[in-house]
Amino acid sequence: MSFLKKIIILSLLMLLGCQTLNTTPIEVNISQEVTFSGKGAGAGIALISAMGPSGLAIGVAIDIGIAKEIKKNITHQQLESSIKSILSKYNSVQLQNDHIHYFEITTLKFQSFSDDSDPTAVIIEGNILFKDERLLPFSNISYYEKYITPLMLLKSKKSESNALILENIEHLISTI
Repeated sequence: MSFLKKIIILSLLMLLGCQTLNTTPIEVNISQEVTFSGKGAGAGIALISAMGPSGLAIGVAIDIGIAKEIKKNITHQQLESSIKSILSKYNSVQLQNDHIHYFEITTLKFQSFSDDSDPTAVIIEGNILFKDERLLPFSNISYYEKYITPLMLLKSKKSESNALILENIEHLISTI
């Protein structure tokens, strides 16, 4: 067989091989709503005895303010891109029907725990839709306390909120 024929045959095999790769486009949807529960809830309960129902309202307002600070540090486009990367890695080792087609985060709730450093975790809930139309609701409620970050970092550094969310999602994807 001549050298030219070998090149043509190899080129055709490569072209045919590339056509059989079927990449599944992944759509990621992240809720824009961010909630926080922690300092304000505790303060609100303490303030009820001194101020009545308005004390509770002050506590709720504290938590809403903290949620706004955390939300402004979440870069949704970067987070979406990182999640797509995690899901693409997952899809690359799965059978075609097990590919994730759609990933939705419906709840992002940051939860602070009592401690000097205000360790904070994120509760994530949502849905995964596979290529074969299976819907898998998910929640990290059983392990969210494993991944914590000090509240001050979540409020002051842009990358910290995304990193905390991504740690939880990587754990979730590894358990599917």
